[in-house]
Order: sequence, then C-alpha cells, then structure tokens
Amino acid sequence: MTNQTCEGCGAKCCKYVAMEIDAPEDKNDFENIKWYVAHKNISVFVEEDGTWNIEFITPCQYLTEDDKCSIHEQFNENPEVQRPKICREFSTEQCPQHNDYEEQYRFKDIKDVENYIEEIFDKGLHEVHEE
Repeated sequence: MTNQTCEGCGAKCCKYVAMEIDAPEDKNDFENIKWYVAHKNISVFVEEDGTWNIEFITPCQYLTEDDKCSIHEQFNENPEVQRPKICREFSTEQCPQHNDYEEQYRFKDIKDVENYIEEIFDKGLHEVHEE
C-alpha cells in the first residue's frame, strides 16, 4: 500500500461529525429523520452494511483557513489544547479521499425521506441492519 497523505483532500474528515442512529423500523420512525434533515447542514446516510448515521456538516474549530489542524502534533499552534484521540487514531485509509466507500442512501431533505418511504419502505424493500 502506498503512503497516503492528507495533501489536497481539503480536510474532509475535519468538516463533519457523524453518529450512528437506530434504523427506522416503522413509518413513524421516519418522522425523526425528516426532522433531522429539515435542519441546515444535517443529513442522514445509510452505509454499505446497512448502518444508519446522522451527519452534521460543521468544521472543527481548530481547522485553519488552509485546511490544516492547528492542534496537530506536527504544527501545533495551540500547545495548551491536546488533539482528541479519535483524530490521533484516524487513518488515511478511513479517509473519503482514499477509499472506495459507498453509501446505500443519503437523505438531505424531507423529500429524500418521503421518496425512500414510497420507493423502498412501502414496497417492503427496507432492511433493518442487525448487529
């Protein structure tokens, strides 16, 4: 494997937060998803393995104008602030810039959710990811 760097990626991993959420099991569960995506800079996506996530598009407060981490150990401009463990352990292999990750679905607005309900859920094609 080649040594992958962060050069040219635009700090994609530093401009969002995503958290796993429960997959909707009935039509009423989609009301929360509609509410989430009605807000600016929030979307919901379903991973390849069926895991549902909510994503908040918001840059890290320590990201510089040139998309560098101001608390990264290599060029720390804020020595009083330690970079979070999740950032220190993040690998370029996980980066959207360097992998072939694909989503099953992405919901950016209420219409996306309603289309999913009509085209997938109502036709019995919706699957709930089992852990």
